[in-house]
Amino acid sequence: MIEIEVPVEKIPYIRTIEGRRFRDGHWFFPDSSAKILKQVGLIDSQFEIPEKQTSKYETSKFLRKYQADIVNEALNHEGYGIFMDTGTGKTITALEIAKHIGKTLVLCPLSVIETAWIDDCRKFYPEIKIINCWGNSQSKRIEALHAKVDVYVMNYDTYKILKNEIRKSDFQCMIVDESSVMKNMKSQITTDILSMIDVIPRRYVLSGTPNPNSNLELYPQMKFVLPDLFGNSYYGWQATYFHQDMANPHVWYQTQDDKDRLFARLSEGAVFLKKEDCVDLPPKVFEIKQFEMGKEQSLYYDNIMQDIKDNINQWSKFEFTAKLMKIREVFSGFVINKDATISTFKTNKEDLLKQTLEEIGDKQVIVWCQFTHEIESLSEKFKGVGLTSKTKNRDEIIREFKEGNIRLLFAHPKLLGKGVTFTKCTYNIYYSLSFSYEEYRQSQDRIHRIGQENKCTYIILQAKHTIDETKIYKCLERKENIVDELYLEMGLKVKEKEKNNG
Repeated sequence: MIEIEVPVEKIPYIRTIEGRRFRDGHWFFPDSSAKILKQVGLIDSQFEIPEKQTSKYETSKFLRKYQADIVNEALNHEGYGIFMDTGTGKTITALEIAKHIGKTLVLCPLSVIETAWIDDCRKFYPEIKIINCWGNSQSKRIEALHAKVDVYVMNYDTYKILKNEIRKSDFQCMIVDESSVMKNMKSQITTDILSMIDVIPRRYVLSGTPNPNSNLELYPQMKFVLPDLFGNSYYGWQATYFHQDMANPHVWYQTQDDKDRLFARLSEGAVFLKKEDCVDLPPKVFEIKQFEMGKEQSLYYDNIMQDIKDNINQWSKFEFTAKLMKIREVFSGFVINKDATISTFKTNKEDLLKQTLEEIGDKQVIVWCQFTHEIESLSEKFKGVGLTSKTKNRDEIIREFKEGNIRLLFAHPKLLGKGVTFTKCTYNIYYSLSFSYEEYRQSQDRIHRIGQENKCTYIILQAKHTIDETKIYKCLERKENIVDELYLEMGLKVKEKEKNNG
């Protein structure tokens, strides 16, 4: 940082400098602002920034080169954004950082505490003492927080409860896994996490998708790791790298130049790593298998589609989404009634699943489903294991599947969406598809990640001559929002038809 006094008449010249701070009568500027400060005469033209001294850390031999490089870069910063694709080894990279620093707090989704953080630590870093701080009582949580270990892992809700105790616990490092949890600057979890900036000296964030909706979501994550990088004003940062749409003032957009400037600045405190750029993985193979709908199934489908055509321009997007979900039920041979009972009917989809499983043979398979009814009924019919939100021994099932002791697993992508590695498995079957590209991509990465040595096959079961074939899967291929795309397209078609008929 450059520390100087700024005369009042020069204040207007420094307002555009990011990361500036005023403290005890002096201004502090990031080293990168030296050129501007010279231009406005605030520092001598001969002033040179001392070359930053970096240390070379010896890392574990099993790390890949790109992981070791990221560890070294991160350890030479007080904070760092580690934005690595799923399947590139974020957890191991973070554990290596913790090993070098000392007492570390890790925040992550509850679903990956045991099956990712605890398991990976025990496998790769047996010398590190690690504890799960989640508990169903405050006394258990406090007891875990006061244990004499190296790494303390908890979910976000536990952190909210324990944050005052954490302030008194002398942590040297804090790691936020799946840091897009703090993408909203106004959310309570973001406020709670940012409150540790002046408490815990070393801070890191991990995510494969830190900005799922907009680059605006990067600000709070980077503020946590490097508060001086973009300064204290979110709105000032927003105005620097984004443009407001005058027709829709709530919309902010970027030109390519804006993006280039933003990511050039981000590169001073973060790394963005794509899986294809760093890991030599076997190919993905996608296979479409189609089935004909039965008479009753077709009747349900036709009635819902007609209802959509008749009413879409009077419906909200929420109402339209409910109809799309109902169509997805029909494709799988059932409908959930208003009284929560379930009506089932014959579907050729089950026969196609049976045929597909027979073709695969005795190899491990994950069958992705969108409904609890699918998971429960199919796991029973095909003698597999079903994983739902009601499953109590979830972690045990995941470990058994990892070890190859379970052949056939039925689950929703959200239950296994992040941090879980199944490299002994090479087949995914999509019995029903998510409307979320992020869910779809994450489900693929459960098997296509570091450690996978074999070709990964993804089989999609589709209803012929329906939007399952013509729209839903195609939207996922294009990484588009299915609901938004169909809501707009089907609404416009109805309006055009009404115009022509009129």
